[in-house]
Amino acid sequence: MPHIIEHNLMFFIPLALAGFLLCGEAPVASKAWRGVLRACGAICGALLALLVLEVLPVLI
Repeated sequence: MPHIIEHNLMFFIPLALAGFLLCGEAPVASKAWRGVLRACGAICGALLALLVLEVLPVLI
């Protein structure tokens, strides 16, 4: 079970926002696809934050 400290959850918001903005700026024709890309970007950013939080203590 992952051990997540509450103040480390502050990483999730900026990385999810970065993924949201990065994937939301992809040139697509419809607003629906842009929304899907933004949602996928936010999820990928949150997963990246979780990966960083779990791998960083192992590396130190």
